[in-house]
Amino acid sequence: MRIKPVVIFDVLFFALFFCTISCHGAMGEPCEGLNTSLIVDTKYHKIWLCQENKSVREYEVELGSGGIEKRTKGDKKTPLGEYTLGYPRPSVRFGIFIPVGYPTQEQVSNGYSGSAIGVHGPTRAFKRLGSITTRSDWTHGCIAVESDIAISEIAHWVKEQKVSKIIIR
Repeated sequence: MRIKPVVIFDVLFFALFFCTISCHGAMGEPCEGLNTSLIVDTKYHKIWLCQENKSVREYEVELGSGGIEKRTKGDKKTPLGEYTLGYPRPSVRFGIFIPVGYPTQEQVSNGYSGSAIGVHGPTRAFKRLGSITTRSDWTHGCIAVESDIAISEIAHWVKEQKVSKIIIR
């Protein structure tokens, strides 16, 4: 007995649709309980602008080429944890750079090292490539968004909302 192609298509469409709804629902509201802050999900490669416990915007990000759980200067890993967020500033290398307060005093006492971690746009050499810059982890531990427009929107929102916290998980 042969199954008609239309039936196979319907089954595959339903399965894909159901999985999409289920997978998104399983993640829930990423900003729940976080008031106003930036949240980075290293598994999903996303950054959310959280305002009053709700996501107001999301962007794709790339992380450190060495992975996550930064502990040592030069390991090219993105740190995990809750950090202070500095005021956005101009950057010759990235256009705009938003400093992340890594390492915390507790991390320093536990032997963590490193500095110059932040949220930024693409390097000036690749700024016209857009989403190509978010296809693989390439930073030295920072969180990078795909375009100058994206980092400008984030920086504007951080200034406007007086955001002082970033959670990287």
